[in-house]
Amino acid sequence: MSEAGGKGWARFGLLSVLVVEDGAFIRSVLTGALRSLGIGTVHAVASGAEAIRFFEERKAALPPGTAPVDVVITDIVMPDVDGLMLLRWIRSSPKSPDKFLPVLMLSGAADRQYVEQARDLGANDFIAKPFSAGTVGARLLLSIARPRRFVLAHGYFGPDRRRATRPVNMDCRMTRPEEVLVVHSRSKAVGIDRYPVIYFEFPNRLGAKIGLNPRDPVPTIPAAVLEAAEAEIQSRTGDYSTWIAGEVDALGRTVDRLVGVDPAQVAELVTAVNRTAHEMRGQGGIFGYPLITLIAKSLYEATRNAATAVTPNEQRLYKAHVDAIRAVMNGRVSGDGGATGQQLLASLEVAKRKYAKAVEKAAE
Repeated sequence: MSEAGGKGWARFGLLSVLVVEDGAFIRSVLTGALRSLGIGTVHAVASGAEAIRFFEERKAALPPGTAPVDVVITDIVMPDVDGLMLLRWIRSSPKSPDKFLPVLMLSGAADRQYVEQARDLGANDFIAKPFSAGTVGARLLLSIARPRRFVLAHGYFGPDRRRATRPVNMDCRMTRPEEVLVVHSRSKAVGIDRYPVIYFEFPNRLGAKIGLNPRDPVPTIPAAVLEAAEAEIQSRTGDYSTWIAGEVDALGRTVDRLVGVDPAQVAELVTAVNRTAHEMRGQGGIFGYPLITLIAKSLYEATRNAATAVTPNEQRLYKAHVDAIRAVMNGRVSGDGGATGQQLLASLEVAKRKYAKAVEKAAE
């Protein structure tokens, strides 16, 4: 593949992307990476509610039929209007400026339930944290170069969820060919409600915009571009260390408040711990600290169900996670950490077994 701007390479500079991410630090990192990949215009907002306001304002300011942005990359877990709610609004709201807008879901919670929810609400693709510049660029490019046709059927509207075309025994089909309406860009919406399944076969506007030929293979991003984007991410490692030190201290103070506090506040505090752990699980691996991802994921799972009371042993378990994260950052234990990293993980496993048994005994 030639260098950026050469024959066969996409003109990313013509694209506009909206980033929706409630974490200010990771939002800054992602927007910087996208600009380093060559994206011409990158907008960023801190919540799904802000994204909706952004769309409404852009729709009012732009000529009719003009897309507000070319692609949306949105986090899933956010307060109030989360990424799934935003996706539902884009796909189904009468106020949506473009129901066919490509939406890539970004989250540290790459759990099956989130992936399935995003798929069923019409997401184009899913990017799991921790991410790399290569992963973000490749997913973005693939969604543009090989867009799946949109389907309206049985309460679903979004990209065709079938990734491959396979032969199907006609006796097993739920929908007969004559029950399928294919809509093209110049089709008239006449009698559309008589068909249980509608395929929208539109020209690849974004692919044409950045100079892709649909008959050519999907291009790869030039190595020099990827290196520059990855260097942009890694240049923030020092900022990450400073940021997470403050986050760990705040997390420790929240955990300290869990025992003896008004029961009405416990669920809120546990939710705060869970949300912080969720953010941390998606970030450590980006900056060379995969142990942070592992430890934070363990804390996230331990606090998934908000409680009205936390036992002293549960609090000790949460503290063990906080101490482990602090130890990784204080010791700059990068990569797998070698013997030190294995010792940290082993100590955490001992704490999990010890306090889990104590919690079970107290519940009997």
